[in-house]
Amino acid sequence: MTEKSTAASDGAISSNHAQDLAINNTRFYRLFTRIALKTWGRLYKADGFCSPISRRMIVKTGPSVDLTEAATMKFISENTSIPVPKVHCSFIHKGRTYILMERIRGEEIPRAWKRLGEEGRAKMFAHLKQMIEEMRALKPPSGTGVRSCVGGSLYDSRFNRQENRFGPFTTIQEFHFWLRKEFRLADYPNPEKPSEEVRPELMHMETMQDGPWPSPVFTHADLNPCNILVRGDKIVAIIDWEFAGWYPHYWEYTSNWFGNRVRTEWQDALVQFLEPCTAAEFEMEKTRNKWWGEF
Repeated sequence: MTEKSTAASDGAISSNHAQDLAINNTRFYRLFTRIALKTWGRLYKADGFCSPISRRMIVKTGPSVDLTEAATMKFISENTSIPVPKVHCSFIHKGRTYILMERIRGEEIPRAWKRLGEEGRAKMFAHLKQMIEEMRALKPPSGTGVRSCVGGSLYDSRFNRQENRFGPFTTIQEFHFWLRKEFRLADYPNPEKPSEEVRPELMHMETMQDGPWPSPVFTHADLNPCNILVRGDKIVAIIDWEFAGWYPHYWEYTSNWFGNRVRTEWQDALVQFLEPCTAAEFEMEKTRNKWWGEF
């Protein structure tokens, strides 16, 4: 996929640029998708923003759905062997995004967990690890900071922020500064606020965040077990790519660890398919989540 430049300094995608991201944006597909959603779609039960319209197709639409997600699935399908839903079309109609894509039949991991057993889960995790390693081997374009696969803004519903989308960021350090809401310990000389007890952990976090970082890696950022579909002990799809983009190398692990606090068994399983971050990186993110956390 060719790289596209962002059209505004704040990272928002202009309407012209957004239309550039549309896939198979023809009158036929636009009409077909909207009519199918209002007719056949009523025969199926919707799952969040996703509404099946047949056994083989599903439409994703909603206030936070963005063309970037469709572009990301296309990017992954063209550059890796990771199974993702095929995007038939994506477009914007009256300010609302529609993504018509393949409906892949499979079980979410929580439903398949007991059936798989230890041996089946081991095969599944080995398969998933190969996919993640392939994704992390993708090379970012020169000068890439934290941004989407098309160079634009990102989305994460777990962030407790007013803005719907954020970024892109020129550097990882700039992303970190945004994450901590532009906090600098030097701006608070009064040792009582923050207190002397918490200053060391804040200083450790800030020093690490502002230090040197290797190039970002492509990251799904929401590998919770419901976003991984299996058939037998084989993974047939990784879905819900709306959070994905180029992020610091630790982000896949920490975003999934902190994002699955109620799924402790899944937290323990992360090391079977993700490279853990260092203890220092984990403490850095633990501190950030404590003071500016989204989870």
